[in-house]
Amino acid sequence: VVASLRARCSAQAVEERRTVRDSQGRRETTVTRRRGDQAFITTTKEDGQSKDYQEEVVNMDDRELAQFAGTWPRQDELRAPNLSDPSSVLGSFFRRWFSSW
Repeated sequence: VVASLRARCSAQAVEERRTVRDSQGRRETTVTRRRGDQAFITTTKEDGQSKDYQEEVVNMDDRELAQFAGTWPRQDELRAPNLSDPSSVLGSFFRRWFSSW
């Protein structure tokens, strides 16, 4: 099973998430954050018993990496959309298409 998501955070900043899960339950998730020719790539591999985490930095030194990290919201700032909120686009979509369920 493969799932991927691409989000534009600003005019130049793009985040891509890709998750692959095999029939044995192993999962590999790669998050690529790009701005221009710079990128920060994390890969997490899980097999149910262990977790391996790798980072790759492209075209940045430590100072640039700190600035680059400020381009995206922190994980604790991210929230799932409220599907019961009448102004939520996703909420409107789900209410429209699945209201008869």
